[in-house]
Amino acid sequence: MDSQQHSPGTGLGHADRQARSPRLAVAGMRADRAAVMSPVRMENELPDLRVLWARWAVLSAAFVAVGSERGPRMLPSLGWFESSRGAGSTLYLLPGGRAVLSGGVWNPPELDAVNNEGAEMPNFYAGAPDWVADSVLNPRAAAGLLSFCYWWDDGRWCRGESPAAEQSSSAVPGVWTAGSVVDIMPSMLATLPDQRLREAADALVSAAQVGVVSRDTVTDVFDDEELFDIDAAFNQFSIAGLVERPQPEMSALEAIDRVRAYVTDRGLDTTGYPLSRLTADRIDAGWMVFVPVPRGEIAIDRAIFFVADDGVLEHSSSSIAPSEYMTGFRQRYRQRAGVDGGVE
Repeated sequence: MDSQQHSPGTGLGHADRQARSPRLAVAGMRADRAAVMSPVRMENELPDLRVLWARWAVLSAAFVAVGSERGPRMLPSLGWFESSRGAGSTLYLLPGGRAVLSGGVWNPPELDAVNNEGAEMPNFYAGAPDWVADSVLNPRAAAGLLSFCYWWDDGRWCRGESPAAEQSSSAVPGVWTAGSVVDIMPSMLATLPDQRLREAADALVSAAQVGVVSRDTVTDVFDDEELFDIDAAFNQFSIAGLVERPQPEMSALEAIDRVRAYVTDRGLDTTGYPLSRLTADRIDAGWMVFVPVPRGEIAIDRAIFFVADDGVLEHSSSSIAPSEYMTGFRQRYRQRAGVDGGVE
């Protein structure tokens, strides 16, 4: 067993009792499983991850636009926040639709009891998976000042012995509802009538939540380039992966070239299928590429290729009706483009 493994209240320093190295994380997860310990499922305490991430980005953009040194910020796969009252948090995104939100409020009663009354340190990681480890925890954990840790896994928020999210609200930006985000805007921006600003801010929040923020949507809120740094604000959405980036339409010649290279590289049999006669017909999100059947002939199971505008090639055949295949082809393209997907 790892010599640093412990249970809360064993007398180790506070930082040691909050540290969670990968080795400790694995050992803790195994111990929890042996004890049949499950995390607390957080029902209606925090917005879903995708929504929370988007609202965090909106507030980050607002603070950056007005040149504030405080307020939330977006970094690649990281939302960061430090308040003026000594509270703060980090939101780390991990592959596979996972995330960790952790941080600390000022003078939390749980830690006060640990410091002054000899109480046991709460087990913030009770029931946590092994990827909830130091690398994705707020720096407060290294100093023994963490007061909450929540993690998003399998489409829901969970916690160990952390307090309910409401008790940690001072350490998290005002992301609780779309309205709470919009309500912050008038206090920061005074260049638009209140109602118009609220409408523009609401549109920005909605666009962020579905990942289609455009520069125009940002400019509608921060409408004065002399007063606001619109480029920096838009960059916050770009870093967060919430910017609308229309895929340029691929040319017919490029689609044919991709199919020719695909067939040649794989050494596919081209008997009766001369690549010099490849034809491309434009469809939604890409091209259907094929060699036409000679007049008067009937071909069964003849190769048909679908090339999306993002370069993905799919190999089908005439045994599947093109109209039927195109439905799935279009859907897969939209999912890759993030139109139909979430934070994954």
